[in-house]
Amino acid sequence: MMIQSSDSAVNLLAEDDFGIIYFIESPQQFWSELDDVLRLPSDDSATLSMLDTAFRRFVSLCASYHEQYLQSPLQLEHACQLLLDSELFAFHSERMCELAIDEVQSKTDPHGQFILYSTLLFWGRRQPAFLRNHKCWQPLIPLLMDHILVEIDPGAEDIYLGAGSSTSGGSRSSIVMVPIAIEAKLRSLGVRLLYEVCRVQKLSEVDLRIYSDSFLDHLFELVEQTRLLADETFNYSVIKLIVALNEQFMVAGLSNTARSQDSQGKASELRNRVIDVLISRLGSSKTFGENMIFMLNRASRSAEDLCMQLLVLKLLYILFTSKATSEYFYTNDLCVLVDVFLRELVDLDDESESLRHTYLRVLHPLLTKTQLRDTPYKRPQIVMALESLTQNANIRDVNPTTKRLVERCLSGQWCVQLRKVPFDKDALNSRGAFRKGSPSHDIVASTTQDVTPSPPLSANLERASGVALQVTTKLKQIKPSRSFENMKSPLSPRFPSPRSATDNFRRPSMDSANSYGGIASATASVSRRREKSGSVDNGSSPLQQAEKILLVKHHAHTPPSPGASSLPPTFSTGIEKSRRPPPAPPKRRKPPPVPVGKTHSGAIITAIASSSSLALNQPGK
Repeated sequence: MMIQSSDSAVNLLAEDDFGIIYFIESPQQFWSELDDVLRLPSDDSATLSMLDTAFRRFVSLCASYHEQYLQSPLQLEHACQLLLDSELFAFHSERMCELAIDEVQSKTDPHGQFILYSTLLFWGRRQPAFLRNHKCWQPLIPLLMDHILVEIDPGAEDIYLGAGSSTSGGSRSSIVMVPIAIEAKLRSLGVRLLYEVCRVQKLSEVDLRIYSDSFLDHLFELVEQTRLLADETFNYSVIKLIVALNEQFMVAGLSNTARSQDSQGKASELRNRVIDVLISRLGSSKTFGENMIFMLNRASRSAEDLCMQLLVLKLLYILFTSKATSEYFYTNDLCVLVDVFLRELVDLDDESESLRHTYLRVLHPLLTKTQLRDTPYKRPQIVMALESLTQNANIRDVNPTTKRLVERCLSGQWCVQLRKVPFDKDALNSRGAFRKGSPSHDIVASTTQDVTPSPPLSANLERASGVALQVTTKLKQIKPSRSFENMKSPLSPRFPSPRSATDNFRRPSMDSANSYGGIASATASVSRRREKSGSVDNGSSPLQQAEKILLVKHHAHTPPSPGASSLPPTFSTGIEKSRRPPPAPPKRRKPPPVPVGKTHSGAIITAIASSSSLALNQPGK
């Protein structure tokens, strides 16, 4: 691949400030020349003038060839890292920084200024104390603002490498690169440097006077002009500079208020010019609000993005709490912001507790001051996320500030009805705690087979008394029938029918011996009907259970008869039961013969009786 300039030729000859002419034919030769410039004598014979000369030669060489060999940000960063890792900055960093600042103020070549500003930026990121040095940066801030105020065509910085066209021929292809204007590079670099300085320094009221309303209005206009660029880096850099300046005005205003309270004098309140300019541009700065939400949504867990989130949230708090800007955002953008808050409140770790507190401080006016106070959006999810931050306090430590901020968010009218639902659920749960489940089949079977069952509770007896009275009433209305199916079944198939003293001496009857098959079929039909019943107790029917309860209650108040005490009981239970024996079945008589017809001779034909008191299989019958 061969890289060419727009003129289809690369100027390989360059002369620096010292009269040295460089003839460079390839990128390898360029990087090797940079190494030679930064190489100092190893015998410690280098003087301060030699160090200064080496630094200036490095800057001059990079300024001459940066459009050919330092086009991408990675290439430029690599060249600056070579300088910062050399002995010039390893042992003489303060002198090199002072020299760079002097060169920036004295040089008029924009290419050399670009290399010097880039070196100061990367050194400041490596050493944050350098960015906090107010003395070093105070003379550079007006120069950086001048580079930002330069009017540039937005299409000139659409792509950092510039627009290009590629043509392929054979196995090789050539790409014609059009480098962007150096003024566009300086403007982007000036925005990044100003943001870094405003992020770490504490500017006073005098320092903030340089940021005029016209300059702030130009920053907001830059956001709107670059909203359609394919590379959003510059647009986001301008937004970060605006939110950093907003924090500087906030801190300066608080300091001014504190001083006025101490002196008890009438000091003029410091106006936040960022908010004033935004209020004047409410109808023409919608991209600024939208991209702030996008920046929060795309933020990572890096230190730079965490700082950016804090700055954006502080500006959002002012916008939501101010009456003029409380409805600055669209409702859809506010819904997206709620989604971001829900995710961040739950996902932030314990090390980012201060950032979580900032989210909670902004969430309250977001739900009570904006359009969301009348537009419910994911309110149950918000309540659940907030309550999860303070629950399980008995097994984990809950920050008192977190608890206080959560209670303030949940004190709004938007969640009063939502917080009543858990109390109703608790009431239902407590009411259902007194309800006892039905016994299982195994428990019922075991209690039925036990010889000495436990006495029932009085509450169950009283509850079943009404059912038992109904059962006895129905039993009195049943008329006896001659068929076997309508005979009264015993109370339980597992217990024999109790008999009286006279029944023990009664001889069994053989009247129904011939109907043994009918008895078996009737017993099977009764068992099938019992299996189809809906009661959990498969041993006895509901009527039989009620009859048992009635008998137990009757026995508790009836003294035993003297005649029954001398007879041995047929079975024993925990509670003595006395029952009236069932009435004896009526004696079945042989029905008269029924005439069926007559024979030819006039004899009457009668049918054989269906049942008889004597067995049909007796011999001789």
